[in-house]
Amino acid sequence: MAPSGGSSRQKNCNACVKSKRRCDKQFPLCGNCTKKGSLCIYGGQVEMQPCSSNSADAPASFDLAASTPAMSYGDDLMLNDGEFSTAFDTNISHQSRTFETDGTLGSLLDSMAENGFGDTPQQPDFLRSDTPTAHTPESKALSRQDYSKVTDICDDYAPWQLADPSTRIAYAMSVFKNFHITFARDNSTIYMHRHLYEGDTPRWILQAFSVCVIYANQTQATRGLLLKALHENVNDLKETANGTALTPREKLARVHALIAYQTIRMFDGDISLGQQVDDDMPLLEAWNGELGIIRDNLEEPTRLNTTELRNKPPESWERWLFAESVRRTYMIGASLKIFWDLLKGRKEATELGNFQFINRWTLSRHLWTATNSFDFFRAWKEKPMWIISAFYFDEFLRTGRGEDVDDFALVFLTLSFGVSEMKTFCYETSGRLLT
Repeated sequence: MAPSGGSSRQKNCNACVKSKRRCDKQFPLCGNCTKKGSLCIYGGQVEMQPCSSNSADAPASFDLAASTPAMSYGDDLMLNDGEFSTAFDTNISHQSRTFETDGTLGSLLDSMAENGFGDTPQQPDFLRSDTPTAHTPESKALSRQDYSKVTDICDDYAPWQLADPSTRIAYAMSVFKNFHITFARDNSTIYMHRHLYEGDTPRWILQAFSVCVIYANQTQATRGLLLKALHENVNDLKETANGTALTPREKLARVHALIAYQTIRMFDGDISLGQQVDDDMPLLEAWNGELGIIRDNLEEPTRLNTTELRNKPPESWERWLFAESVRRTYMIGASLKIFWDLLKGRKEATELGNFQFINRWTLSRHLWTATNSFDFFRAWKEKPMWIISAFYFDEFLRTGRGEDVDDFALVFLTLSFGVSEMKTFCYETSGRLLT
């Protein structure tokens, strides 16, 4: 039967009320919604996951090895090759994805609305809608208004904010300055998956990893040797990775290596290293621009409804790891340039740069943290995921939970809405504690 309690006196589900059908009031899915695969919501509930026949709480309607042709994530040539963890967290199990909002979360969502949540052009819910969505041309130019939630970070920046951990700019600095440390500790970052280079690791990655490990464990006695190794490895990267005949995998590896070197030099405090960052930033922009050309920007998936997408998984876990790492790396490379210009007091920090066009990526902690092919395809079949376009988080905030947020998503959600706001969201929706 329909759940009792709450302030609403409505007995039928919302879908049956809207379509003027007789509702059998079964919970969690009434008969009509079960047949149509529609969302089934009663009165005061907030729906946090699509209530369809292929949800995690219902038997799946397709096999992991679906006969539908798998979706290719980009050019075959690109894919033939084969976590700065935020300070972290405790998960408290919540059994149901449908829950009643309390005053705290309600106030949080209201606050987000006041700061721009919901005032952006309505974005289609690519993974949950039951109808085809219009395709947004890649050439559409975006304005600062499209990034209204984050542009004020640059507009209102003052150096003292870096010393206040509650500010979004201080949070951004804590993320960027730890990329090389997390790489040394975990062999991963929020944009480079730990299993990305397994088997045949490019030498540029091995060299960058070695420098990061030495840097993270440096002493006064070893600093001179460290700076020599850093200098020689950067020069070797620029001399050997600046060709045009590189494979897509090599193009990604050189950007990962250069980002590691750049973040070391950006936050070391040595004036000469800071000048080297300036000298090599145009090179990072150029190499990152080539990633923008070879990446799969998820145009095809945006045209699919939930069932179509779930029945059209990537050809392999490894291909998805590469494609998603390219998407995330491209955004981090563009963000690093803006952040550096902001710290240096340059007017370029207020320009959109590579963000003037739509950039997409996949928000799903379940997919990104999968450690093997079986877990990945199981998550693809059972767990929620969102395609995020140009920082439009509206649908995720309405339907997602803290347990769905991976570290990359947490960075951009925090930059959009604030540090305390995301701590509240993650705890109120799934009991996840962020420290």
